[in-house]
Amino acid sequence: MRDGPAPFQIAAARGVLDAGCWVSAVALCAAAAGYWTAASGEQVLLVRALLVSVSTVSGVAALWYAVRIAIDRRLFAVLADPARLQGVVVDESLAGLDEALIALGWMNAAKVGRPLDMRVQGAVRLLRGSVVIAVVQWLVVGGAIATRGL
Repeated sequence: MRDGPAPFQIAAARGVLDAGCWVSAVALCAAAAGYWTAASGEQVLLVRALLVSVSTVSGVAALWYAVRIAIDRRLFAVLADPARLQGVVVDESLAGLDEALIALGWMNAAKVGRPLDMRVQGAVRLLRGSVVIAVVQWLVVGGAIATRGL
């Protein structure tokens, strides 16, 4: 059986992961802005400490998402390789991917055999997580800038 929508699902996942790279970059910039605002601000010590803490936590989380997204981008790029898709059922490629991930210790054996649409949904979850981190970080930075001098 050939997987008709598979190339489109893979392309969608790659688009989501590309967007995730940009969002992670924005979140990391927000963390840097948070540090800069805390260092140069006139806020009370508690506000500065909160800003540094949020910037640190969100910066680490954004970095984790960036690494996960970069790995998934490469994996979906291999799945999207036209030579790989010609004459090969996508399920066979996914089985090979699962074997490699288990051998590397990056995947739990309970997840073996997930269909492509579940993997695409996982990529979307990575993007959403990155967006949440970026939005929270920028809201905190905006709040710190708004309260400068108070």
